[in-house]
Amino acid sequence: MARTRVFYTTDIHGSEDCFRKFLAAAKEYKPNVLILGGDITGKMIIPIVAESQTEWSATLLGEHLTMRSEAEVQAIEKKIRAIGYYTHRASRQEAEELQADKERLEALFSSLMCDSIRSWIRLAEERLKVSGIKCYISPGNDDTFAIDPIIQSSDYVIYPEGKVVMVDDHHEMISCGYSNMTPWKCPRDIPEKELAERIAGMAAHVHDMETCIFNLHCPPYNTTLDQAPKLDKDLRPSVQPGGGYEMAPAGSIAVRDMIQKCQPMLSLHGHIHESRGTFKLGRTLCLNPGSEYAERVLRGALLDIDGNRVRDFLLTSG
Repeated sequence: MARTRVFYTTDIHGSEDCFRKFLAAAKEYKPNVLILGGDITGKMIIPIVAESQTEWSATLLGEHLTMRSEAEVQAIEKKIRAIGYYTHRASRQEAEELQADKERLEALFSSLMCDSIRSWIRLAEERLKVSGIKCYISPGNDDTFAIDPIIQSSDYVIYPEGKVVMVDDHHEMISCGYSNMTPWKCPRDIPEKELAERIAGMAAHVHDMETCIFNLHCPPYNTTLDQAPKLDKDLRPSVQPGGGYEMAPAGSIAVRDMIQKCQPMLSLHGHIHESRGTFKLGRTLCLNPGSEYAERVLRGALLDIDGNRVRDFLLTSG
């Protein structure tokens, strides 16, 4: 049975730089399969406000920025997109109106988000189509359903959500971008029972669990892959008496139970950015490459798969 090399990354949250690094991994690591896990869209819009015909302003991460030429505006837009936010040029009046009109702001956000995903899919097709590398892109719990048909429309990029796909001639993969409930009530947050049913529904159609890959956005509960800062009633991280955040498991019980029951060869996760690492549940190698998208760092995992085992793996950063 021939070996397969997989490069996996997740939680890039709209970062243009991280997505381009994901595509560049095809040349850098020479995988047969590229997998981009969930939470691929950004979180907010940064307005570029026209203060006059020759001056623009923006506020990025608490810093007020002033631009006095088209070149400076484009440089700031590139910087904003690199770390995952969207940009929109507006007059001062329009910017204020958008802030006051939630429905209009959400419509603009959805439009910019979808435009970004369309451009990413086109770029993946241009860069990778002739390579023969399979490319899978999944949504996550933080992603709205507007992006699904955009990914599905590609004749190259594969949308694996909710089904069994073959990553090569010998290895099946099931994918689920949904998560157990979070305090933020994200678009794909669902109760544990429903999450278990979704995973079980796919698992029932897997022919050989010994060579199967689980691509599940949410990590298994109470492992080294799901430790996140514990939140107080105001959703702020709890600080320990001696300093530092108090950590607590935030993963899914359903995910853990299904992995322990099915015992696939490999289980790929994300969702909890702080919990980069690996964990064994029975025979199953579970991993979370973590995420540092806001620092424009692409965290990933490179895996050499041979038959019913992961022969070698490396957590990557670049």
